[in-house]
Amino acid sequence: MVLSVTYTDRLGGEAGEIELEIEDHAKRWQGPWYPALGDVVSLAIGYRGEAMLPCGDFQVDDLELSGPPDVFRLRCLSAYITPAMRTPNTVPFENYTVMGIAQAIAAKYQLGVVGAPGLDDIEYARITQKQETDLAFLRRLANEHNYEFTVAGTQLVFYARGDLESAAPVATIVRSDVEQFSFRNRTRTIYQGAQVSYQNPDNKSVITRNAAATTPVAPTDTLKIVSRCENGQQAAIKAQAALHFHNMVATEAWVSGPGMTALAAGNTIALSGWGVMDSTYLIETARHRLSRSRGYTTEVEVRSVS
Repeated sequence: MVLSVTYTDRLGGEAGEIELEIEDHAKRWQGPWYPALGDVVSLAIGYRGEAMLPCGDFQVDDLELSGPPDVFRLRCLSAYITPAMRTPNTVPFENYTVMGIAQAIAAKYQLGVVGAPGLDDIEYARITQKQETDLAFLRRLANEHNYEFTVAGTQLVFYARGDLESAAPVATIVRSDVEQFSFRNRTRTIYQGAQVSYQNPDNKSVITRNAAATTPVAPTDTLKIVSRCENGQQAAIKAQAALHFHNMVATEAWVSGPGMTALAAGNTIALSGWGVMDSTYLIETARHRLSRSRGYTTEVEVRSVS
């Protein structure tokens, strides 16, 4: 009955989702098999006799019936991202580390936290979640400290960007492996340095810290940011994180080809056969599709890390 399955895996705070198209000439899915919103769908993708890609558990979020011919469509979101996580809140956190904030939010949803070295070393006398959803707030904290944040099953997961970028490629993809591709190289929003400054409203002292690009870039401006900081450590971390966040997208690519279960968001791959564009790339988004017309295909959106 299945016409197609699409699984989208994202890095950086956005949970995965799946979409299914089902042929329903017998009218089962619009009758006794009609699913309820919130029903759980589990998905694994792969080749017979090989290890499967465990996509995870998803909740039915959207149902659609069209025809003729009768086609039933299901859109499903991560089962562990609840409406409460997507509801804006205003909450002050006092004397918390970044990891402590993540653990406090995770406890609200009976989730665990998988952290990375350093998150317990950064403490704030006060930091406020101001009319932000819990997901958006955690994503902002991650970005400000040079981490990626995502929800993986029952865990809130923080990855240090440097650790992800330095990991060995899970696969090498050569030009002959690819059906379609595109590359993009840019200098807009790429900076040679960053400066974070903040004036303490109580004593009027000014905290300023700078960060310089670690890889050569074309002569460009310095990124200047005003952000609340309580000390030089916080300002230095935010300056380096902001510079990395902007410069990491200097070279991006999109490639599509036969299905590969190893291509998951957060993994690195090597691309070979495109001359100066050959490099190691980090997968930001992986989209796995199974269809009657094309079989199993995978497309990835990636950024260069070398």
